[in-house]
Amino acid sequence: MNRCEEFVIKRHTHVAEALKVPIHIFFTMPWTPTSEFPHPLSRVKQPAGYRLSYQIVDSMIWLGIRDMINDLRKKKLKLRPVTYLSGSQGSDSDVPHGYIWSPHLVPKPKDWGPNIDVVGFCFLDLAKNYEPPASLVQWLAAGPKPIYIGFGSLPVQEPEKMTKIIVEALEQTGQRGIINKGWGGLGELAEAKDFVYLLDNVPHDWLFLQCKAVVHHGGAGTTAAGLKAACPTTIVPFFGDQPFWGERVHARGVGPPPIPIDEFSLPKLIDAINFMLDPEVKEKATELAKAMENEDGVSGAVKAFFKHLPRNKPEHEPSSEPSSCLSSIRQCFGCS
Repeated sequence: MNRCEEFVIKRHTHVAEALKVPIHIFFTMPWTPTSEFPHPLSRVKQPAGYRLSYQIVDSMIWLGIRDMINDLRKKKLKLRPVTYLSGSQGSDSDVPHGYIWSPHLVPKPKDWGPNIDVVGFCFLDLAKNYEPPASLVQWLAAGPKPIYIGFGSLPVQEPEKMTKIIVEALEQTGQRGIINKGWGGLGELAEAKDFVYLLDNVPHDWLFLQCKAVVHHGGAGTTAAGLKAACPTTIVPFFGDQPFWGERVHARGVGPPPIPIDEFSLPKLIDAINFMLDPEVKEKATELAKAMENEDGVSGAVKAFFKHLPRNKPEHEPSSEPSSCLSSIRQCFGCS
């Protein structure tokens, strides 16, 4: 997570304060302290430190962005600056939060109160209008379901070496594989292999249904798509919340322990593939997909929003129409 992303995450409470409106935060990874797992951006391993990790991460982010936040408050929002010691209050317990993941993957922690909801994953239905290339359809039909391996837009330091590892792992485990070339430049083969198909971007909600297992970086959306398609999953985290999703997938029994990108190797990938090929792992992945079938994260988010929406107008809430509220937001950011 870079400094700009941190700034975007933290500024919402200050805008709500300026507009004098209630705020309801929806997010794809946990930011509310719990004793059940550490903050996704921390690397705390001991349960005794899980809850403290949220305060530490929040404080570190605040130290990095406090000048930008106070500049925004003074120049755009016309608010008093927040003192350096008071922090950003990004995890205030009285602010309702809706977390966008399946409770069947990560159940709501027992120490989260009634103003915290786990609403389910949200999906884009991209497969509906997708027409796969004929060559891909023919390759899929020519043999067993493949394993998908790809890391999207993330940079790969040594793409040729990683491609060689992937191809050798597929060959040694007797599997067909789809390699998503992505932005990292994977897939430069010295010679074509009939058990490997090189692919550019394809909607995951279509592609993963054609696969027996998936290996990817562990972004929340990609993780959700793989699990919805009942695919055993290996996560190769690069940064951010990706290790968290790798650990959750493993804890649920639908994938091996995550393989950090700097530990990616032929033996570890072979072990991961063999783990995913275990019929018991596939059974657990199918059970999880079945449980997620009736989830609708969008509806869950809407219900959570209305559940926490104040019934009476806040004391200082403007009585203007919604268009005036949008106009106020524009003014706060100096838009015409």
